[in-house]
Amino acid sequence: MTDARADQYACTESLLNITPDAAVVSNLGVASYVLASVSDPERARNFYQWGSMGVTTAVGLGLALSTDEPVTVLDGDGSLLMSLGVLSTVARYDPDNLTIVVWANDVYGTTGGQSLQASHTDFAGIAENSGLDAITVRETDAFADAYRGATESASVTVIVCHVDPVDPDARPTFDFPYIARRARDSLTTDT
Repeated sequence: MTDARADQYACTESLLNITPDAAVVSNLGVASYVLASVSDPERARNFYQWGSMGVTTAVGLGLALSTDEPVTVLDGDGSLLMSLGVLSTVARYDPDNLTIVVWANDVYGTTGGQSLQASHTDFAGIAENSGLDAITVRETDAFADAYRGATESASVTVIVCHVDPVDPDARPTFDFPYIARRARDSLTTDT
């Protein structure tokens, strides 16, 4: 096993380049901060989650079931650990427009970098045993290839991407109703 880790900023940029029209549901804290760092924080289809640890994948599933547009979830390993059962629900519905990215940084980054104590947890294995396609990557180029393949798949794919912990300076708006309305409107308004 290697200790290589992908660059979360570069991976986030690549997924936006590959699917520029995707709705991106990002986990509270670091995933949202990185997304705001590499894109316009006011990008209408950035659906930042606040105060919602453990529900990002469930929100993404609901969104994917309500639209034909591509939906990408940016979840954290600590957040997903709180709600592993959601993977069975995702497999049950298996929307072809959903891709799930799990940033595996082995810490609770938003709350101060405490150790996750879950280095033995095989998120891709859990996803596969739940009935989903899954892949683990540790390099930025491998992430871009995996993401491209996942978005072309007829099934949900979970990409577990090992990254170093980061603490971005960027912060998107904390206006929760505005974020939800903006995301909803971007998916329902004819342009």
